[in-house]
Amino acid sequence: MRILDLHKLTDEKWLNLFAATFEHHGHTGRWLFASRRAEPQKGPGAGDAVVIVPVLRNPGEPPRLVMIKEFRAPVGARVWGLPAGLLEQGEPVEETVRREVREETGMEVVKFKRLTQPLYSSAGMSDEAAALAFVDVRSTPESLPKLEASEDIEVVLLDYAGVCRLCDDAGARIDAKAWSALYLYQQLGQLV
Repeated sequence: MRILDLHKLTDEKWLNLFAATFEHHGHTGRWLFASRRAEPQKGPGAGDAVVIVPVLRNPGEPPRLVMIKEFRAPVGARVWGLPAGLLEQGEPVEETVRREVREETGMEVVKFKRLTQPLYSSAGMSDEAAALAFVDVRSTPESLPKLEASEDIEVVLLDYAGVCRLCDDAGARIDAKAWSALYLYQQLGQLV
């Protein structure tokens, strides 16, 4: 398969639509996709975003998974998810993780347990690549989110039993990446 032509269809700040004309075994087709990049398909890079799996570890308390509930316009409802955000130009991935945790939860990253390479969550619809960061966080006396005017985020702390309940709640609107983290912890039998 090869791309014959790439045409930008929209001109928005955060996300745009592109039409790719492709050829595969003599068949020519058209594929629409979204991209955060000015020039999609320019090869691998640092990625576009981070998705963070934070576990709150306060002394004398059980560990709790830090989740968010956020209104998402495409769904028209609040969705369970994980703190996440876009990398700023030239910003190291680790700093983006720290900044997004601070902004969305008011908490502080104290330990990186695993940081992945950029991963694709919906490659049939977008070229967006996000690093996944498993981190330990702590709350501080000033632990208040610093939300942008367009953000509607509620921070929710789940102990292991809460993780299991949400993972098994067939009626809950849950982001796929967040559900994967819930299931991982449910299968491990603890928040590690």
